[in-house]
Amino acid sequence: LSFISLSLTISSLIIPSHASSSSLPSNSFLGIAPQDEDYFKGEIIKCKNGSKTFTKTQLNDDFCDCSDGTDEPGTSACPQGKFYCRNAGHSSSLLFSSRVNDGICDCCDGSDEYDGKVKCPNTCWEAGKVARDKLKKKIEMYHKGVALRREENKQAKQAIARDREELLALENEKDVLENLVKQLEGQIQKLEQEEHLEKEEKMKEASNEKVEKEKSETEEKVDSQKEPLKTSDEEKMGLSWKSPSNQNEKDEFQSTEGLSREELGRLVASRWTGKKTEDQVEEIDTAKRDYVGNREKEESAHDEHSINNALQFNENTQKHHEKGRNDAGDEESVADDVGSSSTHYNIRLEDHENSSDIATPSHQSWLVKIQETAQNILQSVNFYPTPVPNLDANQVRNEYNNYTTRLHDIESRISSLTEKVKYDFGIDNEFYLFYDRCFESKQDKYVYKVCPFKHAIQEEGRSETRLGNWEKFGSSYRMMLFSNGDGCWNGPDRSLEVKLRCGLKTELTSVDEPSRCEYVALMYTPALCLEEKLKKLESMNREQPWSHDEL
Repeated sequence: LSFISLSLTISSLIIPSHASSSSLPSNSFLGIAPQDEDYFKGEIIKCKNGSKTFTKTQLNDDFCDCSDGTDEPGTSACPQGKFYCRNAGHSSSLLFSSRVNDGICDCCDGSDEYDGKVKCPNTCWEAGKVARDKLKKKIEMYHKGVALRREENKQAKQAIARDREELLALENEKDVLENLVKQLEGQIQKLEQEEHLEKEEKMKEASNEKVEKEKSETEEKVDSQKEPLKTSDEEKMGLSWKSPSNQNEKDEFQSTEGLSREELGRLVASRWTGKKTEDQVEEIDTAKRDYVGNREKEESAHDEHSINNALQFNENTQKHHEKGRNDAGDEESVADDVGSSSTHYNIRLEDHENSSDIATPSHQSWLVKIQETAQNILQSVNFYPTPVPNLDANQVRNEYNNYTTRLHDIESRISSLTEKVKYDFGIDNEFYLFYDRCFESKQDKYVYKVCPFKHAIQEEGRSETRLGNWEKFGSSYRMMLFSNGDGCWNGPDRSLEVKLRCGLKTELTSVDEPSRCEYVALMYTPALCLEEKLKKLESMNREQPWSHDEL
């Protein structure tokens, strides 16, 4: 008996209690996550930290071979080991290997207490009811979200097509408007030239009217001064300054009876040439110098006369032209025509009855001057056989301004659309409808505004702080990044990360500042309701709970 008891004592010392058949795990993959099982199927297994290798028989043998606990995921032999609780019917979990077989049920399926010292019931189904209900609601939400995402993607495609069509139409309209504006510019230049010419003509007309008026006044003054010089001999002779065409040849002979041949020659010459005696020439030349000086002063004072008066001048000269053609056969009719023109210049031939001397050949009478002026006017009209059309310059300028404004608007819109299409809107352009939109969230005294593809700001009353400018999408379109915001006092520039989650509407729900000047926000949107994620959730919901004996 003593020998037997001694043998049992030695055996108990050699064979550790954890090596008993009742305490060894029945599954070599105990504590290993399903996704890691393939790593342990080989005969020679490498420690995950690369420190050494171990055989398959050394897996979960309750002896720590790897410092990182790779070989003992299902025992408490390695302090760094991790035990995986499958928790079928509930959510899986990881716990430190030191909690394995410690007498406390950590896993809801009881898999961490397999040595039998503690009987752990499987409570995963009951414990997972809340999670399962949450999962079912999440699946329902994803179904709706996926449908919304499809609809928004359809709207995004339509918006892209509209924008491209609009861009093409605007570019075509721009070409047309540029050509039209160019033509209007040419029209305006032409009208301005015509206005300038008409203004010059008006200045000439006004100046001529002024000069002719002064001529008429001067002649009347000279005529009135010459009235007393008539001699009784001339009155007795019955000399008259009436037109020869209206004078009877017999009367003319009688009126000149008694004159010498030299006197008679001078008298006839003065009647037909308009030349006066030397006294008359001297007085008229003095008056002429006065009005010529005044004319030069007046010529520069009429720059602002309107175009309508210049057109009236063309109309008057045209009338002179037409009347001149009707009376072209008679030289005296030209003088009569000029006498009835708009200058109202009147020559009283009777005044020449007082002229006893003939003007010198170096001077011309005012009558000759007027005749030459009238002829020059009539000749000048021939250069413009058709009157210049009276176009509405203001209307042309208004049209030019309207088309120029429209062209500017079109160019601005083209620039905006061209800039828009440069951005990355996601795999399916699911974020296209985010362009030109901002999403707000009010928290305490702050209002946060996130404007994708532009910027993010924080408002406090009337003050505004820029949290960042648009940078890009991150994490496979699950995050929006904003950087290079306003600088912090003695700190970095502000930045913002917006985490995107599936939701039935696009909304900014929260903004936090976990680190100084580094902000994190959460946004829900149908754009993140992916069909692949829905399938994964449905697969999780179909999984059946495992019993403790199956592990």
